[in-house]
Amino acid sequence: MKRFNRYALYEVMAPLVGFAASMALLMLIVVAVGENPGNAVDAIWKMTFATSTRTATVLSTSVPLFLAGLAVAFAFRANIFNIGVEGQYFIGGLVGAMAGIYVPLPAFLHIPFVVLAAMIGGALWAAIPAALKVGRGIHEVITTIMFNNIALALVNYLVNGPMSGLGATGSLEPQTRHILPTALFANIDWLFRAAGWNVPDSVYLDYSLPVAVLAGVLVWFILFRLRIGFDLRAVGTSTDVSLYAGIKVAKVQLGAFLFSGALAGLVGLQEIFAVRGYYTFQIASGLGFDGIAIALIGRNSPVGVAFAALLFAFLRQAGYGLQFFTKVPNSVISVITGLMILIIVVSNELVSRYIKALRKKEAM
Repeated sequence: MKRFNRYALYEVMAPLVGFAASMALLMLIVVAVGENPGNAVDAIWKMTFATSTRTATVLSTSVPLFLAGLAVAFAFRANIFNIGVEGQYFIGGLVGAMAGIYVPLPAFLHIPFVVLAAMIGGALWAAIPAALKVGRGIHEVITTIMFNNIALALVNYLVNGPMSGLGATGSLEPQTRHILPTALFANIDWLFRAAGWNVPDSVYLDYSLPVAVLAGVLVWFILFRLRIGFDLRAVGTSTDVSLYAGIKVAKVQLGAFLFSGALAGLVGLQEIFAVRGYYTFQIASGLGFDGIAIALIGRNSPVGVAFAALLFAFLRQAGYGLQFFTKVPNSVISVITGLMILIIVVSNELVSRYIKALRKKEAM
């Protein structure tokens, strides 16, 4: 038990070192642009944790980031590089929105129905790259990147053409019809206020938050409590050894790919069903690629991904604080985020090698 705890501590230290080093670099940049580090820290505090509203905003911002990271991490566990989360949540969101627009149901059925529809849409968009991967050996990085572009072009056409709702809404923004009220995600701020946290209604803490929590719990349960999770982790460790052990690698990877796509379909739920109330191809982009970094920092663990998503949300809000209250441009946060990812990846590799060396020494 002591050895396990020591190794686990080493693994936790890597992201902490990366965060500390990136914050030190941020302060150096702050000084270089002629700003007082104290002012920068104060600006970051004001936009992140100074009030309950700011803290709730960080939590709200982390929800789609967590789902994106979870989708990538689940695929990574099976040695699948799903770079197509971006396209999968565009298509999944559109399928979910169609279910919310054209399928009238009572609210207690409509909300889970649109969530399931979004997951099916994301899984279906991942199905072709998955089939090409396991059936023809075509690398998924190539196919998923191509499918990202196809997805964006497809939803652009559909929202501007057959599924356009401009005539019904009177808006100039290309969009679908408005989603039926029974499918919209209500805020659950009242729940936090009942617990003593004064969260205003203006912050979007809605049904997408419990959906994200349930998705995280489900992934953890699959990975660490089911036989398929053991097979999946074994395949992620070594496909050759897994084949020798009798594991059906192709079947495991196909399932992991499809479920990763299903998780990706959930990424746009907050924006579509809580913030906008309709679908547009102009929903937030780039979350799929953020998910790759979040999965790496979180070491493909649901708990680690949750902390990494909160970290990314914190950095995003910190960037706004620097832009509003100091002379430091918001783009600096993008630089710091990239450096932090690089430092953490290098630290993880060094820690992994050190742990292997320790275990080899103890085995001798």
